[in-house]
Amino acid sequence: MKIELLKILKSEVKPALGCTGPISVALAAAAAKNAVGGELKKLELTIDKDTYKNSISVATPNTPYYGVIEPAVVAAMYGNASYGLEVLRDIGDNWDSEKVKSFALENTDVSIKWDLKVMGVYIEAYAYTDRGIGHAIVAQQHDKIVLQEANGIIQKKDLNYSADDLRFDQNYPIRAYKIKDFYDFICEVPIEDITFLKKALEINYNLAKAGLDEGMGARFGEGFSSMGIDTYVNRAKALASAASDARMSGKALLAMSCASSGNVGITASVPLIPVSEHFHASEEILLRAVALSYLLTIYGKAHIGRLSPMCACAMVASIGIGAGSCYMMGGDYEQIEATISNIVGATGGVLCDGAKFGCALKLAFGVGNAIESAALAMIGKRIPLYNGVVGANADETLTILGRIARKGMQEADEIMCNEFIKRDTRVRINEKNRTDATKMSCSVAHTV
Repeated sequence: MKIELLKILKSEVKPALGCTGPISVALAAAAAKNAVGGELKKLELTIDKDTYKNSISVATPNTPYYGVIEPAVVAAMYGNASYGLEVLRDIGDNWDSEKVKSFALENTDVSIKWDLKVMGVYIEAYAYTDRGIGHAIVAQQHDKIVLQEANGIIQKKDLNYSADDLRFDQNYPIRAYKIKDFYDFICEVPIEDITFLKKALEINYNLAKAGLDEGMGARFGEGFSSMGIDTYVNRAKALASAASDARMSGKALLAMSCASSGNVGITASVPLIPVSEHFHASEEILLRAVALSYLLTIYGKAHIGRLSPMCACAMVASIGIGAGSCYMMGGDYEQIEATISNIVGATGGVLCDGAKFGCALKLAFGVGNAIESAALAMIGKRIPLYNGVVGANADETLTILGRIARKGMQEADEIMCNEFIKRDTRVRINEKNRTDATKMSCSVAHTV
């Protein structure tokens, strides 16, 4: 168990430069172009509705651009797909913004894959160059290249991937475990095995500090800090929201993502710092709490889906933070279960309406609810079992939540994506053959 859970932690907790929505599209574009090389002549992108929706209102680091189109062009022209979610890491200032804007307007086609049967990551890119055609697909995870080919010759292919596979998240290795396994793991794992998590705290704290110091985004982090409420809960909310402020604004700093999301990685980690300070927890206890938070977050995402109409920050990352906080408060497993019941029972079903400046406030909301739910559990206050979405135990509660997200909210997800994409001035919706949301096609109209 220990080896497998460590492997899961290390594979799901990784650095990302920029919001993983537009960066995953940039990665696909770069992978297609890198496959064939040469001078880019045309770029074609097909994107799942949720990735597009999640990218509309966020900026990409090292660029002045919002959304997916121009960042994808930058990546195709100047990026390096071998860097994964840091695909734009080395672009510096030596690129032509006017050339990018012109190419995005005149030589880039974008369509939304409305017929995708799963609510999951799917980005397909064709790069036409003077050396031929490069082709790449990023799917299931934001950094997972499942196909890469040049002029029809396959360079890389995941033989296990299917665009119609509805079971990816359900079959993910972490689903073989129970929440009690995560608790036992963090209690028993040698501390030297999880010291790598110090880097996650450092990276995400640096983002929070930038958000506070530079007044970025909607400045929610600054707002919480200036309220005059000097409690550890408010400080935790301020750090989480400030880090999101910076990230949504395109600050060129890494985030340590979790389960393919930078905001989720932020929510599940940096708020534990003020909690540890308040309860005088040692560094070892803090790192064990972070490990518990991340494992629960990964587990929760595997239930609601990689791309979900349910907000992963306000829901599953807050479950992680609540459990980690409870552990640092001296809570046992029963109290951690009570914490999860309180969080899910009170806020189950918060919508994900895309990455944007408002995420900073959602992160703070989730963090505050999580820590207070833990504090209530510590004094014996909990939502009873079989009360609404709360099941017989924490695992059943998350199973119910996951079914609601994956099966019950599909139509809500379609409607939500339709509304947001329709109003995005960067795409033109073809109404000619439209009978419902799933029969829309989009192409580039103009860029911002």
